[in-house]
Amino acid sequence: MNWSDEQNAIFNWFATGKGNLVVQARAGTGKTTTIKEAFSHAPESRMLYAVFNKKNQIEAAAKITDGRVEIKTLHALGYRFIRAVWSNARPDDQVEWDRVDAALKGFRSVPTEVRAAVKKLVGFGKNLLTSVGTVEELMEIAEDYGVDCEQFEAADCGGWTLNRLATAARATMEESLKPDQRGRISFNDMVWLPVAQNWIRAWFELVVVDEAQDMNLPQLMMALGACKKSGRVVVVGDDRQAIYGFRGAASDGMDMMRRMLKAQVLGLTVTYRCPKVVVARAQAIVPDYFAAESAPEGEDVDLCETGLVKWLEVGDAVLSRANAPLMPLCLALLRRGTPARIEGKDIGRMLTSIFEKINARTVPQFITKLANWADRRLKRFAGSKNFEAKAAEIDDQRATLEAVADGASSVEEIKHRLITMFEDTKPGGRPCVVCSTVHKAKGLEWDRVALINRTFCRTRPGATGPAIEELNILYVAITRAKKVLATAHGE
Repeated sequence: MNWSDEQNAIFNWFATGKGNLVVQARAGTGKTTTIKEAFSHAPESRMLYAVFNKKNQIEAAAKITDGRVEIKTLHALGYRFIRAVWSNARPDDQVEWDRVDAALKGFRSVPTEVRAAVKKLVGFGKNLLTSVGTVEELMEIAEDYGVDCEQFEAADCGGWTLNRLATAARATMEESLKPDQRGRISFNDMVWLPVAQNWIRAWFELVVVDEAQDMNLPQLMMALGACKKSGRVVVVGDDRQAIYGFRGAASDGMDMMRRMLKAQVLGLTVTYRCPKVVVARAQAIVPDYFAAESAPEGEDVDLCETGLVKWLEVGDAVLSRANAPLMPLCLALLRRGTPARIEGKDIGRMLTSIFEKINARTVPQFITKLANWADRRLKRFAGSKNFEAKAAEIDDQRATLEAVADGASSVEEIKHRLITMFEDTKPGGRPCVVCSTVHKAKGLEWDRVALINRTFCRTRPGATGPAIEELNILYVAITRAKKVLATAHGE
């Protein structure tokens, strides 16, 4: 291959570089191809390529065949560390429910909703903390991520305040430090336990951490700990694709690692995926992003949102900042006879859970009870420091469910839509128009992509412009397009 100057600089560092390195790899810049070649230049005999998830691991394993390189998710690596101490350890998320019950054994008749809230808070705790943490830290996490049991807060309803939930979550995390009789560990344990218990072993001479902008603090700490003191660490990612703060990713993970490692920074800034007009749009957000000289011109199309249904074809994608605008569009495509689906089975499951909590008998009753549910949720978080983000989430859930119910003849039809319209992208999946939020589209790409313009770049009250994460989301959305980028404007 004709390697670029940027790629050659990275290869030279792998061959002879000292200390540590951060590779700032913009969208579609040949990151995996570059890292594969870079490993062949490294002199180390035992290297780790730490990837974000199983899908990334499978894709990397198909490209990197150097026997010196182990390609693992950090969950798989953590599982190995745990097995070195608890030899009978095996994944089983049911263990977390049993730990919650053990932590709550002193209370009588604990509602299912309380148990679920405790378990949810434990999950956030294990993704954000490197130890059991304090009750105060867990209370702050509960406020930031919207974990509560509002209907059981009053003394005559059980008195399940945030303090009490956090206390129960901390007791559950302490239970996690004890070996289960049947060897069960949860998915979250795989990273958190080795960090919290200091079970990480420095096995590797060179550790390369991919998608670092998406990783949480325990994951980053595990990756660092897996490298020998005399070894080298390479952190690879795109700080402008950091869009997962809502689920616990370290918002400044790339910069934090650069500072901790005192690392040199090299860039991959030339995209081989996006055409020139798409790159020009992205450059307004990320100036150090460039199209390859050989890139096609591409198309940048402006549409009226009402014309989207006619414009979209099977194989296209339409992206939105939120879920709510996708539902009526997907239904309109289906009514027109165009195969369509919404990306994300887990979103369908979450909305189904809300639908079942509302427990309505008719469609009008469902709409009324849904509005009351949303109002109660908004009041619960009023004044919290994360109120704006939580309010946007609640509004999106309400609006999405209202769109699902639109035109439904019964509550059974609402549930049927929730079950059937949400799917995950997979190899060999049925050809259709994919309606997706940007968060669900990350890592995917299509020849033709349409953006619902009104959903992007929300500005916080009192701010002079959109928050950096909102701009990051728009950048990720724009760079999913390989040929045509359409922007659908409201009337």
